[in-house]
Amino acid sequence: MFSTTFDSEKKIWFGKRIAPFHHKSVSLGRVIYYTLSMNREKVAQISDNNGLCVTNGELLNQMLTIASNLLDRGVKRDSVIAIMARNGHLIASTIFSAFFLAIPVNTLDPNYSVDETAHMFSQTKPSIVFCDYENYETVQNSVTKIGSNIKVINFGKRIENVDNIEDYLVKTGREQSLEIVEVDVKTCALILCSSGTTGFSKGVSVSHQHLLYAFGQPTFLQNWENGTMFCFSSLYWYTGISHLLVTTFLGLTRIITTEMYSPDLCMSIIQKYKVTHIISSLMPVVKILEHKSLTLDTLSSLREYILGGSVIPKEIWSKLQTFLKNGVVQIAYGLTEIGVASRQNHDMLTHSVGKLGPGFQAKIVNDNNMSLTVGEVGEVCFKSLFRFLGYYGNDKATEEIIDEDGWIHSGDIGRIDKDGCLHVIDRKKDILKYYGHHISPSEIEAIIINHPDVNFVAVVGIPDPVYTDLPAAVVVCKEGATVSEGEISNLVASKLSETKHLCGGVYFVDQLPLTPSGKIIKSKVKETAIELYESRKQCAKNLL
Repeated sequence: MFSTTFDSEKKIWFGKRIAPFHHKSVSLGRVIYYTLSMNREKVAQISDNNGLCVTNGELLNQMLTIASNLLDRGVKRDSVIAIMARNGHLIASTIFSAFFLAIPVNTLDPNYSVDETAHMFSQTKPSIVFCDYENYETVQNSVTKIGSNIKVINFGKRIENVDNIEDYLVKTGREQSLEIVEVDVKTCALILCSSGTTGFSKGVSVSHQHLLYAFGQPTFLQNWENGTMFCFSSLYWYTGISHLLVTTFLGLTRIITTEMYSPDLCMSIIQKYKVTHIISSLMPVVKILEHKSLTLDTLSSLREYILGGSVIPKEIWSKLQTFLKNGVVQIAYGLTEIGVASRQNHDMLTHSVGKLGPGFQAKIVNDNNMSLTVGEVGEVCFKSLFRFLGYYGNDKATEEIIDEDGWIHSGDIGRIDKDGCLHVIDRKKDILKYYGHHISPSEIEAIIINHPDVNFVAVVGIPDPVYTDLPAAVVVCKEGATVSEGEISNLVASKLSETKHLCGGVYFVDQLPLTPSGKIIKSKVKETAIELYESRKQCAKNLL
């Protein structure tokens, strides 16, 4: 399903054209309704928190009951519902009820601060927000901060004078007579938050048809029959939405937990439930590969380990593959705005992010927005069959990412090789400039991460009036490591040209700032590096 052809005249790459399986008027909720109805006894979901198993039939009944209660309480189609919760056992039926009513859902990070939450509420203006008991105070303070009357409903323990999700699971008697709502290609299903690594998030609006095309047909996974899938991501992340929808449509059993990621818990869940498919970012994989219990049998149930979210070093990909004796590592690449744009199949010998997904077009452009050809490096741009609906309530940001010809500018630097494989080199805004030379932090990071004493690394630029950016490495070492700053600097110097040497210094820290999905927040790393660089300069002056 993932393949690439090149039009050399237009300088555009095309993924395979697959006709949409569902009519454009069919909603996500309608497809979920019929999918769950077809096999009511199938176990849809297991919560690792309490062992609770939910069948398709039970999930369907919960969805219809919550939907009928929402209608009874006056929820309108043109309103927005927000969800700020971890993967509890009622999260699926709650969001499905909104899909069934064709009400847009804004999914927020359950770890958001009051300011971050208030910012998103002011953008999407929800009429209702579902939240966990644990973050109710944050939600309520955010509602107060923006002077809103948003209704708050909590999961978990009851809170005095606050609606609880259990109140919405009381039968109304109208569950089976609910109207099937029609949609069109511009009907918003989800308002996802941009990852927030560079400031406040934007609301990414995606349609029912976008999600049905991506997950309503068997293109996302391979060898999925009778499978069990797990992902730590909450519904805030596109990976969390992928986990929810692909398991529902393809009939895999979904394993969920409200717990934060830990390597011990991850290994436990994989073995306890014989997980066949898992999605994660790079950081969890690094931790798994270091885990004391890892053997050639530990991950024997896995058929696919899907990796994404950042540039994946070839060494990590190759090492993980050696432990998947019955499975394969797949590298997926995409944007929240467009979904999964490419995937590397296991039989590809070239290390890349693979070939284009169905319905995608891609081009590579230079700084003047001129299209480039095979092998040339520039910004990666996309068009998809179902267009990104824009940033909710933010036309200015929408205009900045979509050009006049409808191409979405990813902000990623990459190239497409002669075999049609996409190679993502770095983020455009992360590229450093040293004395006129463009430097890719990922190229330097790939060398440092291979040092046996290094756990994590981020390379950033120290601002300099003469050289523009001084490359600097911020490193987290493994326990008991003895590596020195000089050793790291010499390692890079031995592998790369002088313009890529670490003249901004090497700095050891206990941990790197991460988003909840494990992405390094480069802006915060840069702040730390600048502080350490200035401190070191001051110390050197004091010694003179």
